[in-house]
Amino acid sequence: MEYINEFHKRWIERTRQSIASWSKQPISLEAKRKQQERLNQQKAIREARLKNS
Repeated sequence: MEYINEFHKRWIERTRQSIASWSKQPISLEAKRKQQERLNQQKAIREARLKNS
């Protein structure tokens, strides 16, 4: 793979390492549910802010 610059190279390598690490540690259904709830709350907050602007 060709990199744009040194920062891009380091960022891509860190991302690949993170993905490899995540795939070795599957998330439980309960953790997935909690994560989705947090994401939904954050989305609701963002949408409310946009609506009030």
